[in-house]
Amino acid sequence: KFRRPWLIGTLAFGLTVTILLTVLLPPHYRSAGTILIEQQEMPQEMVRSTVTSYADERIQVISKRVMTTETLLGIIKRYDLYPEERADSTREALLQKMRKDINLHMISADVIDPRSGHPTSATIAFEISYTSTSPDLAAKVANELTTLYLNENLQNRTQLARDAASFLQGELRLELTDAVIQAVAFPLQE
Repeated sequence: KFRRPWLIGTLAFGLTVTILLTVLLPPHYRSAGTILIEQQEMPQEMVRSTVTSYADERIQVISKRVMTTETLLGIIKRYDLYPEERADSTREALLQKMRKDINLHMISADVIDPRSGHPTSATIAFEISYTSTSPDLAAKVANELTTLYLNENLQNRTQLARDAASFLQGELRLELTDAVIQAVAFPLQE
């Protein structure tokens, strides 16, 4: 009998606090963009890379390029994010808040490794999201972040394609040079 009032009091207090927090705290909205990772188009037999680049590593590299201080401060300014904090917080505090509101989540699946034929887990997509008290701002910032990731990836893939083309042109020149040397060294006899 002695425990019943304490139990009821504790439950009532917990329920009251929960209701007050629900009513008094502002809602938070999360908007996200999911980016599918496609496999490289060029056959591995054609060009053997000396450095194998995995999707997780590429995403981390792209993240480092996108999440720079300059880029994040530009987004904060463009969308007038954190107006109260901008008045009295340091730049580092604003960046820390922005980075806390951004979430990068890898999406994996069980696939068959084409080289070994064994099942493995691979990152097939990733989700970039932004959380805000405004649904409109959450959507706009998430869209901008998604666009930045896509543009950075496009620049990266364009550079890789240029490097592959240069490599193939160099290989072609070597093959042609070898063919000319062989033709000069061993002329056809008539």
